[in-house]
Amino acid sequence: MRKQFICGEGNHQLSFYTKKTWILLPIVALLIMATLSLSIPAGKVYADGAKIGIQSEMGYQGKIKNQKWSPVKLTLTSDRDISGDLVVQIQDNNGNRYQTSYVQQVDLPKDTPKEVVIGIPGTMLNKDNNQILFYEGSYSKGKPTTFATGKSYLQASPYQGALIAVLSDDPDTMNFMNVLNGKGNSLNVFPLKADSIPTDPMLLSGLDVIVINNFASDTLSEPQRKAITGWVNGGGTLVLAGGAGYAKTAAPFADIAPVVANGTASVQSLSELEKLGGKPLKLDGDFTISTAKVVEGAKIGIEADGQPLFASHAYGQGSVQYAAYDLAMDPVSSWAGHPDAWASVLRSNLPMTGSQNGMIYNSLMDNLNYVLEYFPSLKMPSFTLLLWMLIIYAVVVAPILYFILKKADKREWAWFLIPIIAVIASVSVYVAGSSDKTRELAHTINLIELNGQGDAVKSTASAFFTPRSGNYALEFPANTYLKTGGARNTFGGMGESKSFVRVEQESTTLELRDMSQWSLAKVWADSQGTEEMGRLAMDLKLDAKGALNGKVTNETINDLTEVVLVVGGNAYKLGDIKKGEAVAIPQDPQQIIKFVSGDLSGMLFPYSPNDPKQRERDILSNYGYSMGMVNKDAYILGWSKDHLTNYTLKGAEVDSDQLNFWIQPVTMEWGLSGEINIPYGFLSPEVSQVNTPMFGTFPHGVEMGQGTVIAEFPLISEGNIQYSELSIKGTKLNNNVTMEIWNAKKNEWEPVSDTNNVHTITGNPEDYIVANRIRFMLTAKDQTNFMMPELSVKGEAIQ
Repeated sequence: MRKQFICGEGNHQLSFYTKKTWILLPIVALLIMATLSLSIPAGKVYADGAKIGIQSEMGYQGKIKNQKWSPVKLTLTSDRDISGDLVVQIQDNNGNRYQTSYVQQVDLPKDTPKEVVIGIPGTMLNKDNNQILFYEGSYSKGKPTTFATGKSYLQASPYQGALIAVLSDDPDTMNFMNVLNGKGNSLNVFPLKADSIPTDPMLLSGLDVIVINNFASDTLSEPQRKAITGWVNGGGTLVLAGGAGYAKTAAPFADIAPVVANGTASVQSLSELEKLGGKPLKLDGDFTISTAKVVEGAKIGIEADGQPLFASHAYGQGSVQYAAYDLAMDPVSSWAGHPDAWASVLRSNLPMTGSQNGMIYNSLMDNLNYVLEYFPSLKMPSFTLLLWMLIIYAVVVAPILYFILKKADKREWAWFLIPIIAVIASVSVYVAGSSDKTRELAHTINLIELNGQGDAVKSTASAFFTPRSGNYALEFPANTYLKTGGARNTFGGMGESKSFVRVEQESTTLELRDMSQWSLAKVWADSQGTEEMGRLAMDLKLDAKGALNGKVTNETINDLTEVVLVVGGNAYKLGDIKKGEAVAIPQDPQQIIKFVSGDLSGMLFPYSPNDPKQRERDILSNYGYSMGMVNKDAYILGWSKDHLTNYTLKGAEVDSDQLNFWIQPVTMEWGLSGEINIPYGFLSPEVSQVNTPMFGTFPHGVEMGQGTVIAEFPLISEGNIQYSELSIKGTKLNNNVTMEIWNAKKNEWEPVSDTNNVHTITGNPEDYIVANRIRFMLTAKDQTNFMMPELSVKGEAIQ
C-alpha cells in the first residue's frame, strides 16, 4: 500500500506532489499566486494532395505480448512522390489525457509500395485509442494527410500465453505442443517465415521461444542472425534441432550452441525420453540422431546410447537448447508423450501460467510509476521559514502599516501600499519555495539484472521535471526504446500532453510537447541485449550440519550498499561491499533473517516515521510480486546511486538522482565429494504444466484454482550422485490439496501420504528420478493458497 508521511524539514522521501502542496499553501493563504494556464492544442487540419493507401500487420500473425516491444509492419502506396513523417499515435488506456507518438521518416515513390517497420510496446489497441498519421514534411510543421484506402488505426489484444515461433522446412514442426492447451496451459505455435524476421533484436522480444529445426540457417541475412543472437542475449530461448540436418541448422549459431556436432547415429530406443514423456514410445526400427560433444559450461539433460539427446547452454540472460533429433520426424513427433517431454525441457522458458486468470497486468517498471514521484532533489522548503514569512506579512500589513500610516496621516496610501507589500511577499515566498525548481531535473530508477557471467539487462524508469512550460527535446543513446507516461501538472493532476519518439541509428529522441510548469513526465527506457556490468562472485558451501559458509566478492562496476544474500529460506545481511572487495557469509543470528513466507522487503526495510528507505522497500516489493519470488528462491541483491543512465537536453546531460537495484540469481556450486546432505530450502521446485483457471506464485505463497499443477525439483547437476534418501517436506498442504509423485520406473503417479507432513523415499530413489529431477503433481478441489513443498537429499558423490 502506498503511504505518505508529512513531517518537518529534512524529509526527502516525501512524494514530489506532497512537497508542492506545502509550498503552495502559504501562497494560497496570501492570495497572491496566479493560476497557471494550460495550452490547448490546435485541432487537426487535413491537407489536400497525395492519395496514400495503407495496410498494417501487427506483431507475429497478429499476436503481441503485453508490454513487450512488437513490430508494426505498415505498407504505404502513394499516387505521387512524397516524403514525410509516419506517426503511430497511441492514447493512454487508463483514461488519462496523454498520448505517445512513434515517428519514422519515410520517402514514398509514386505507385511503389513502401514497407515500414515501427516498434511499439504491446498493449490493447482499437480504433478509439490509436491512429496512424502521415505528415508531409514533418509532424512539427506539416499537416496530416488522410489515407485514401485502408484502416488508419491498429487492432490487437495482448496474448498472455507463450509464443513459440518455428523456423523449419516443415511448417507443422512443434504443433504437438498445442496439445498442452487442452491441459490448461496457454501457448501458441506458429511457423515463422524467414523474410519476416526483423534485423532488430528488440522487435523479437514478444517471442518466448524460437525453434529452428532442419533449416538452412545460413540463408538468413547477417543482420537477422545477429538479431536472433541478440534476442537470446537479452533473455530469449533458442532451440536448435534437426537430427541429420542439425549441422545446417546450427552453423551460424555455433558460438552460442550447447554442442559441437560431429556426425549422426542410429538408435533403436529412447528410454530416457520415454521416461520424460511418461508414455510408451516404440520406434519400430532405426531412428537417426545427431552426435555431438557438449561445450564447456553446457548441461546435458538426457542421453541416448551415450549421446546427449537434450543439452542447454546459458547465453547472456537467455539460453540455447539442443535436441539431437528432427522434431518433425515420426514416430517421435506424433508420440503421445512428446508434449509432456517438451513441457519439462522448456519448463523455465515458457510463461505457461500468465493467462490463467485472463487478466492483463502492468509490467514491473509500470508499477514503479508512483515511486518516481519520491524525488530526492526537490526538497520541501522549511515550514518554519514559511510560517515566519506569513507572520511577518500579517504583522507588517496589519498593525505596523496601520500605525505608520495613521501617524503620518496617510491612511489612503494603504490602497497601493498593501498590494505592493503583497507582491513583495509573493515574490519572497515564491523564491523560497522554488529555489530548487528553476532547472531541469530527473529522478531515475535502474533495474540491473545480472546473469552471473558478467553481463546484465538494464531497465530504466525516469521522471523528468520541467521548471517551465513549453516543449522539451530529450536525447537518449542509440538503440534505446522509449515508452512514456502522462505528465503530472503543478497541482498533481494529469495534464493533456503529447510526446513524440523517434528511434534512429545515432540516437533516440523524445520530444515532450505542451508541458506545464513544474510538471513530471514519466519515461521508461529499454535497450537491446545486455551490458557489461560485472557480477557478484560467490563461493558458497554447506557444512556437515547444513549451515552456509563462504564469501561473496563484488566484481561489478560499482560499490554496492545493503547487499543481501537470499538462499535456503534465509536472508543473510552482507552490508556494504566496495568494488573488488569480498565479505564472508555472516554467522551472527542478528544478521540472518529466516522467513517462511511473506514479503522480504518489509523485513529488510521496516516502516518508520521518516521512512528513509521507502523507495528501496517499494522497488523490492514490486519486483518480488512481479517475478513471483518466494522464500525458496536463491538470489543476491544490492543498491547503488551511481549514474548508470544518462540523457541529454540541448546537448547537456540532465542532472539526475539515480537509485539502482542490482539483483542476480544464485546457483550453488556444490563441489561435492564423498557424503552429501542437502537440507530443505536449497532445491526449489519449478512449475512445468498448469491445468487450472488460476495460478500464480507470490512472496506469500502459491494461489491456484480448481485443477492440477505439475512441478519438478531439480537435483544436483554436478558429478555422478548416488542418492540414498529423498525427503519432501510440506506434503500436507491443506484440506483442499492432494499431492502425488511420479514413479518413472512404474510410469505412474503415486499418492503421497501426509503422515507427519514429510514423505521420505529410501532404498530406491532412482525410481523417481526423471532427467535428474523429481516430478510431483498437486491437485486442488477448490480455489486455495499454500506454500510449495521442499526437498532435502542425502547420498554420495561417486568419483
